[in-house]
Amino acid sequence: MLMTDSEISAAIEKKEIEIRPFDVEKLQGASYDLAIGGESLVSKSDEKILLAPKSSISLHLDAGDFALVLTKEYVKMPLDIAGVIGMRSALARKGLILLAGMQIDPGFEGHLRFGLYNASPRRITLDYDDDLCMIEFHRLSGPVEHPPPRIPELIKGKIPEADRSFLRSLETTSLSELRENMRGLIQSVDTLTNNVKNLTNVVYRFLVPGIVAILVAVIVAVITGLLK
Repeated sequence: MLMTDSEISAAIEKKEIEIRPFDVEKLQGASYDLAIGGESLVSKSDEKILLAPKSSISLHLDAGDFALVLTKEYVKMPLDIAGVIGMRSALARKGLILLAGMQIDPGFEGHLRFGLYNASPRRITLDYDDDLCMIEFHRLSGPVEHPPPRIPELIKGKIPEADRSFLRSLETTSLSELRENMRGLIQSVDTLTNNVKNLTNVVYRFLVPGIVAILVAVIVAVITGLLK
C-alpha cells in the first residue's frame, strides 16, 4: 500500500524508516525527495568528485558523459516497507537520464547510488543538495525473508570499489566526439566524391577521345578494304 505523507512521517518518528538528514520540506504528499551529495565519479576520469555544503566544487556532465553518484541522505528500510524510485522531472526535461533499479528493497541500508547519463547536447551541472530523485514508500503485507546484503561502502557514503572498477573499464563516446567523428567522415566522403569526379573528368577528357579515334580508324580501315 502506498504510504501518505503523514504515514511516512509517523514511520520516521517511530524509526521504522530512517532518513538522515531528514528535512520535512522534502516530504511530499506521497513521497520524499532525495538530493545529490558525497562522492561522484564521471566516465573517463578516475578522480573522485567530493560534493559538500558551501563547496565551490560541482559535478559537470558534458554531452554523452556517464557518472556514478550517491545521495546525500542515508536511508534505512524496514523489512516490511519497499521504496519505488522516481526521477525529478526538472532534470529529465534537461536531458538527464537516471539509471538505477526502480526499487529499494526492504532491509536496505546506506546511501543510494545511481548512474546518470547526459543525453542532452549541452553540459549539465549539479551541485550538492540539488534534488535528484524521489521515493515512494509501499508497506508490505509482512516482512520479507531475504533482505539484500549489506554493502559497507554505501553505509559509509562511499562508492563501492567494484563500481569504480566498472567505470574505469567503461568506454563512452560523448556527443561532441561523435560530432567530430561525423565531421571527419563527411570530409572523407567529400574528398572521395571529388576524387571520383576528377577521375571521371580524366576518363572523358583522354580515354573517350582515344576510343573514338580507334573506332574511326577501324571503320575507315574496313571501308577502305571493302572499296578495294
